[in-house]
Amino acid sequence: MEKELGLYVSVSGDGNLKRTLVSVSGEVELEATTLNDEVILFSELNYSCYAFIVDRIKLAFQFLLTRDKDGTSAVDLRVFEFIQDTVQDLIEEFEIDNPMYGTLTRTLIEDQIPADDGSGLYPVEASRRIIHVLSAVMDMQFAVNSILRDMRFKVPVDLDKKYHFLQETGFVQVPKLLDQPFEYVFRSEVDYYKFLMLHFISANPNVALCECCGRYFIPKTAKKTLYCDRIIKDNKTCKNLAPGLKHKLQAQNKKVVEEFDRAKQKMYKRYERALDPDKKVTEKDLSYAEYYEWLDQATQARDAYLAGRLSEEDALNAIRKS
Repeated sequence: MEKELGLYVSVSGDGNLKRTLVSVSGEVELEATTLNDEVILFSELNYSCYAFIVDRIKLAFQFLLTRDKDGTSAVDLRVFEFIQDTVQDLIEEFEIDNPMYGTLTRTLIEDQIPADDGSGLYPVEASRRIIHVLSAVMDMQFAVNSILRDMRFKVPVDLDKKYHFLQETGFVQVPKLLDQPFEYVFRSEVDYYKFLMLHFISANPNVALCECCGRYFIPKTAKKTLYCDRIIKDNKTCKNLAPGLKHKLQAQNKKVVEEFDRAKQKMYKRYERALDPDKKVTEKDLSYAEYYEWLDQATQARDAYLAGRLSEEDALNAIRKS
């Protein structure tokens, strides 16, 4: 029987992931990775281009309903067609640049956007739903970063209230042979990352923040580890460079890294105020694209400072810019 489109995932007892992608181009086994690496990678993904597209759809949505002189509302079908075309373009470009995310966006739209029932309000309801489901993956990324922060500070992850949504999804299990591990199929990014986060939280790894580059990582041993293995300068890792820069790291890098973390929390709060697509945006609110534009510039400033290409003052000014 031919497999439906989606991402097929199994997790071994030691946290290794086996992933097979079934896309419009066929079936392919994805590069091997681990539960920890996939969670950390997702927390750092740059959604700036994706956010720009979602914001364009949100802006178009504001012009979907028009009113004539006597106050009667009507749907501008040209706007709805623009929204539909924009979504299709997003899927097709995604499938080229990143087949996994492109496929999961395609299947998400297939599953979550109802068929046209012929009603006059269908374009409004469908567009509202499109905005909601496309925005969800960015909201999920914010949640993952919040969970990593909680785990870093040894704050119990509250699955009953704060992160209750992680347990509100049923995962589809694929029938298996007796000697094969359980396999699950995902047709949305959000469900995939919910699944990973539940396993991640259950494993309760030691989440650390590198004191050199300021990024999350999972130490390979139980021993306290201050620096990660990311390459930061001259093909050397934080772990290679940090010992020789210990005094500077303690006195200066920490200031830039902590300011980046504080500013990220502040900017996220401004973004949160604009989550409701029906809410009128104020000057203090941030759109998805504006948040990711700031995050991209602030991250580049932090990294340039750590690599010795930017002064502390210029890095802090870029991070604090809003």
